[in-house]
Parts: sequence; structure tokens; C-alpha cells
Amino acid sequence: MEQSAIDWAEAKAKSLAVAEYTVVEHHLDEMQARFSDNSLSVVNRLLTTELGVYLAKGRKRVLGSLSSTGRRSVEEFVEKLFASMNSTSAESDFAPLPAGGAGYSHNGDADASLDPFDQAACAKSAIQAALSAGASRVAGSLTARRTLVVQRTSAGLQGSDERTSYLLNVRAFADKDASGHGVSVATRLRDLETEQAGRRAGEWAKKSRNPRQPEEGVYSVIFGRTVAADLFQHVGRSASAFAMETGLSFLPEKSGERAGSDRLTVKDHGQIEGGPDSRSFDDEGRATSTTVILDGGQMARHLHNSTTAAKHGAEPTGNAGIISPRPWNIEVVPGSSDIEEMVRETKRGIFVTNNWYTRFQSYKTGEYSTLPRDAAFYIEGGRIGHPVAGFRISDSIPRQLGAVTLLGRERSWIEWWEVSTPVLQPDMLVDGVRITRAAT
Repeated sequence: MEQSAIDWAEAKAKSLAVAEYTVVEHHLDEMQARFSDNSLSVVNRLLTTELGVYLAKGRKRVLGSLSSTGRRSVEEFVEKLFASMNSTSAESDFAPLPAGGAGYSHNGDADASLDPFDQAACAKSAIQAALSAGASRVAGSLTARRTLVVQRTSAGLQGSDERTSYLLNVRAFADKDASGHGVSVATRLRDLETEQAGRRAGEWAKKSRNPRQPEEGVYSVIFGRTVAADLFQHVGRSASAFAMETGLSFLPEKSGERAGSDRLTVKDHGQIEGGPDSRSFDDEGRATSTTVILDGGQMARHLHNSTTAAKHGAEPTGNAGIISPRPWNIEVVPGSSDIEEMVRETKRGIFVTNNWYTRFQSYKTGEYSTLPRDAAFYIEGGRIGHPVAGFRISDSIPRQLGAVTLLGRERSWIEWWEVSTPVLQPDMLVDGVRITRAAT
């Protein structure tokens, strides 16, 4: 049987007599299509392999990654990691890797391959739908990925996990200051909604002509799914026990403390249908699972690897990162409302469909600002009015979590360049959001 980087790395780790090791081989097959001015501009396919290695001995440990996976490069890399580990100090906070046990389960949520995928046809479908809905110019990107993760550990755990995902982003323009955004995320090609994403972008663009700048002040704001997902990806990241330890979390440190509206329940799923970052095992070789982060607005549980769990007297949650636990796929449990009800319940507010440039003044307090982008609308007396632009949301996520008054019943998976942790997200209505003017 032909050997690969993971074989050479494991053999070298064993020869160095380390106490513990994990070796992980990440294979990525990525097909990309970019389009602008209503036509395809770039179509390509990338094949990459990356090796991750963790070594531990005598309460010393080291972690590294390598993209050059020839045998000599791999063996020299492991030797250098070993030397680096020996030069460090022993750690007081050290927990062993999980022991071997039963195999892993895979929920089967993936296509067999990317080969039937026609990038050009899917992109053209989205472009045409946006033009038919009222756009004059369309741009965007379409990415299909097949990932294969192979892992072995010194504790006897072995796993192989193969997934597919499809990410479509469409931006449509009706004129210079009128644009709309559509997104579709799927783990199977049959679930990719190319026409719907294009149509949504075109419709928003058509409706957002001649925007006005709103007055500064405090408004009720309807966060469309794309905008809300940007906030809840940070809820997932703040749930990491490492983020809590390093002052990068705005969530409570103790379970049972109030963290938001009683309408809010937020979960992280290692595997969930439609979740593009699903995986059956984490970086320590532990099976992934579902973790409730917020339950009815109360802090339920942080995300732990073996080390953070040992420090805090908790159980690991299957979210390792060797150094920092991380979320896989965030789910915001739906409510029973819809956009129409949210509008009716809003006396003075703004409906925001997209955003970018989210920046934190403090991760510890969750104070941030973000720039709404594409279609946004003023709401008065329970009715949608004129489009608005040239403003900034300046607030804190903890305050907003406590001010959620309505959640939509329908949800979408959101992942794009502003949302790197995928979120299954409903629309939501938040009271008391501070709006400031942005430079134009």
C-alpha cells in the first residue's frame, strides 16, 4: 500500500519516543467560479494537502502544520517540532489524549464526489434569476468543496471523514447605490438554491433605489439572517473555554447565568444535516457531539477540549482544537414569527439585509460596530418605507442578546466571507439598537 504524509509523520513520532501524538491529514478539492458584469470571469480547481502534527512528552507539548508533504519534508518537520518541544517548559495544565474506543459515526450528509458539478451552469442560473428580478448587473462567487480528514493518535484512535459543501454568494445591482445580496449554502448539490439566491439579490437591489441616510438614534432593528448569523458566529466563538480564559469572550463564565433573552437557545453541532463544517471527530480524536451553549437565554455550557475541561472540572465536548476549542456548526433555535410580523411590531426601526466590516472595540464586553451593506429599509408605524444607507450599527452583542423580541420560524444556513463559522439562522427583531452615521 502506498504511503503518504500521515504514515511518515506517525512513524517518525514513534521513532522519537514521544508520549503522545496526533497526526491529521487534510485534503481539499475545491472548485471555484467567480462572475462579474453578468458573466463568468474565473473558473478553476485547486487540490491541496496539509499535515497537522501534535507531540507531547513530559508535560511538554508542541503543535505545527505543514503544506509540503513529501517524505523528507515531513520527517524533517517532525524532528524540528520534537526539538522545539524539548526546548519549552513543562506545562502545569496538561491533560492526556482520549483513549481509543468505538469507531466514529458519520451522518452521511455528503455527495459522493464533485464531478457532476457544473460551475458554469449554476452561476448562469443565479445571474439570470437576478437579472429577471430587476438587477442590471450581477457579480458573485460559487465554491464547491470536498474535504477528506484522516487522523491517527497515539491512543489508538483512527478516523477518516469525507464531506462536501457548496457556497453561493450573489450580489446584484440596480444602479450605483442600489444593491442586494443572496446566499445559498448546502452540503449536497441538490439542495443548492441558485435561482432563489439570484432572485433574492435582484429583488433587494430593485427595491433599494434612491436610499436616504437615517438620523442617528436608537431603533428597533430587524436583523436579516445574514446579519444575525454574523453576530451568532461570535456567540459560538465566545463559548470556547479558551476564549473565556484569555479575556476574549463576552459570555458568562458560569452556567446558569443570564446571557440573553429567554427566547434564545443556541447549540453547536459537530454533525448536523446541511452543516458545512460537520465532522465526526475533533483534533484530539474525540467523537463530536451537540452542545447547548445558551438554553432559554441562560449560559448552559462552554466548549471544551481535554485541557480546558481538566482545568475547569468539566467534560470535553468534542470541540478540540488542541489549543483552543472551537464551534463547528451553530444553530439558533427558531421562533414562531416572520418578517411581516416583525415589521408590524416595529414603530420606528430599520430592516437590515446584509453587513460587512464588523469590528470589535472589546471582545470581553462584546462592543462592536458593523456597516450595513446592500438593501436596508426604514420602518415606521409597522410599515416598510424608503430604503436607507450610509449608517453604522454601534452596539454590544450581550445587550442585543438580551433585547431579542422576535425570532423567525424559517431559517437558512449562512456562510460567506463575513461569516466563517456556519450558522443555521432565523431573522430576528432586536430593540434599542444604536445607529450612527457612516462616512459616505
